[in-house]
Amino acid sequence: MFPFADDPLVIVGWQLDPVLIGGMLALAVAYALAVGPLRERLSPGAPFDAGRAALFGVGLLLFYLVEGSPLHDLAERYLLSAHMVQHLLLSYVVARLFLVGVPAWLWRSLLLNKVMAPVSKRVLRPTVTFVVFSGFFALWHVPVIYEGALMNPTLHHVEHLVFLVTSMMLWWPILSPLPELPRAPHLVQLAYLFTVPIAQLPVFGAITFSPDVVYRTYEIAPRVYPWLSAMGDQALAGAIMKVMGLAFFSVPFARIFFDWYRRENSRSITQRDMRRSVEPGPLGTEGARAR
Repeated sequence: MFPFADDPLVIVGWQLDPVLIGGMLALAVAYALAVGPLRERLSPGAPFDAGRAALFGVGLLLFYLVEGSPLHDLAERYLLSAHMVQHLLLSYVVARLFLVGVPAWLWRSLLLNKVMAPVSKRVLRPTVTFVVFSGFFALWHVPVIYEGALMNPTLHHVEHLVFLVTSMMLWWPILSPLPELPRAPHLVQLAYLFTVPIAQLPVFGAITFSPDVVYRTYEIAPRVYPWLSAMGDQALAGAIMKVMGLAFFSVPFARIFFDWYRRENSRSITQRDMRRSVEPGPLGTEGARAR
């Protein structure tokens, strides 16, 4: 039983689903082979990046905690707020760890080969990634689709896999390691990070301010906490969506803004120094040469 849950019908535990465990092991083995024995064949001379490998490993561990810890049962059976935490961790943390945990040369092999290059160059543009992620995020919160995923474990796994893929697409224009598929310009990145949470407002409003429980699964579920009703859980889920979203978008927004400011300021100083260096000196020659 989950700690502090008073209802004996509330039962949660760790997941040992063969699909989940097998998929994670397959991903870990594929990554280890790519950055190990196959590295010289995929990218001759590329060094092993222990830091990125560690980030990928942390991403795998967190992925299991999101999908295989008691959080999974809470999210699937009892609490919409737990499901919201699960989805946001998957979208905003795990996806970023996987993206930065894969070295640039491996992304190049995966995305810029003859088959994938035409697709990658189209779907990893900021406008496309914005529409794909925002559209999928809204679609999966439609009650009939959401409830269907809760009732069908296979569909639920597919949902979370697509969440992960579309989330990695979302972060590509911000974190891309490839000059061939570059990061968006600073101002575009800022507009992008500002607009994504706005696109989620309809989902936030529909969940937070609905006069009724949106998803029947959570309405009829045993209460994990007696003081948290289904309506209260729903309002909490909406608050988590906005607070976590603002937190995870505002940090890169601030970083990009100050990086852009420093670059523009440095460029202005350099241009000013260049103008001074060619200004005529007292004798009509260029100042720098006269001195």
